[in-house]
Amino acid sequence: MKSYYFTEKGYEKLRAEIDELEKFIKQDIAREIGAAREHGDLRENAEYEAAKEKQANYMAKLGQMQERFMNAQVIRREDLPADTITLGKKVKVKDVASGQEENYTILGDGETDIDKGIISYQSPVARALINHQQDDEVQVQLPRGTKTFKILSVEFFED
Repeated sequence: MKSYYFTEKGYEKLRAEIDELEKFIKQDIAREIGAAREHGDLRENAEYEAAKEKQANYMAKLGQMQERFMNAQVIRREDLPADTITLGKKVKVKDVASGQEENYTILGDGETDIDKGIISYQSPVARALINHQQDDEVQVQLPRGTKTFKILSVEFFED
């Protein structure tokens, strides 16, 4: 059984998304199926088939979300070392070759936002940085090659 790691906020966000999706399936999709059913013979009813397919797709998505929720491990700040990169940390790094500085916040699945520098703990950059500390140099294997980052700072993520 696979574990999924979340911050407390990410865990609550997932719970809310599940509740919202369940409501959507039970109300909106059911209404669409009912309306399509009224159009006659179900064997030749494209609207009914489309609504049933839509329902199946949303049910599959709901199942995946529920599996993540049931196997969730919530990471709390008090359980984490302050000076080591883990889930729930904001990290400033410098590309050793170019000197360019970047900020990453490492959070759980479903909490990512690349535009804000929020990456999943499962991303290549996060996997390479996790368990390292300030002043460490870390090699990161990226699709466009290997980069070496020097860790400039590590702090808890404050939302």
